[in-house]
Amino acid sequence: MPGSHPLVIDLHSHVATPACQALVEGLASPLMDPFAFYSGEETKSYNAAHFAALVPKLTDPARRLEDMDRMGVDLQVLSVAPPQYYYWADPALGRRLARLQNEHLAELVAGRPDRFAGLATVPLQDVDAAVAELDHAVGELGLRGVEICTNVNGLDLDDRRFRPFFARVAELGVVVLLHPHGFTQGERLMDYYLTNVIGNPLESTIAVTRMIHGGVLEEFPGLNLCVVHGGGYLPFYASRMDHAWRQRPEGRHHIPDHPPSSYLRRIHVDCLVYDPAHLAFLVSQLGADRVVVGTDYPYDMGFYDPVGLVEGTPSLSPEDRRRILGGNAASLLGLDG
Repeated sequence: MPGSHPLVIDLHSHVATPACQALVEGLASPLMDPFAFYSGEETKSYNAAHFAALVPKLTDPARRLEDMDRMGVDLQVLSVAPPQYYYWADPALGRRLARLQNEHLAELVAGRPDRFAGLATVPLQDVDAAVAELDHAVGELGLRGVEICTNVNGLDLDDRRFRPFFARVAELGVVVLLHPHGFTQGERLMDYYLTNVIGNPLESTIAVTRMIHGGVLEEFPGLNLCVVHGGGYLPFYASRMDHAWRQRPEGRHHIPDHPPSSYLRRIHVDCLVYDPAHLAFLVSQLGADRVVVGTDYPYDMGFYDPVGLVEGTPSLSPEDRRRILGGNAASLLGLDG
């Protein structure tokens, strides 16, 4: 844990639960995994070897701790790898898979509570079950929040059936990490690894924009939402949706009083934007109190010098850096009390 340097908390890192694989083998249709489904043949071939090589990092705490020390990360917040959302499973199996993964996360945290915290997964294909699993994971297992996908089997998160889940998250005061798993209509993204290069941030952009326009953030002002990959593209072109909101009626049905970009100040994003200039702009749009460290460990689209990125952004004050490196995440996780 930290000495004289600011606490560094990585809010965006992944683990795998191998025990789930035997329960789902052969059950999912290919379309249920849009990240893989819309990958071209070159990408599929490359990822087969790449993901196989990542297994030790996804499953071995000792290997993870070595990498954390190299990155200068004091505390890593563990969440499931997106292929293991399993929203496509029938509700009973979905409940079983989520419980298995959450117990695994809790075991990892219990093994090194000084270095790990955990975010639950929930079976959002059954909202009542998702609320129950959230309560169990937070109340009984001690997990610090929840990770969810940007859609549930193609259904967007502004759909009213998800309101009870967001209400409970807001009531508990825990963080919800929003993480995509490919773009659901990615026919044009199959070459050049665009399924990830463009698809993942585009998916987050759509999800957050719909949550804003659909009134989710208006209805639950206390919702602690954190969006990975720098919040997608939305923070970098929010002025366009504000212009449409002022000129046209479609975007004002659920948020008649405040422009859409004002809700960006209610969310958090990670700093996974690779470049100090982009991080500086992100902070200028959202505020230094709304940005956290996220490495996307252990995938190759991650960034593994978060301290260097934050410290190398000249426009950030020492207090800004302290907040981004760990202070903001500590508040979201309830570790600053």
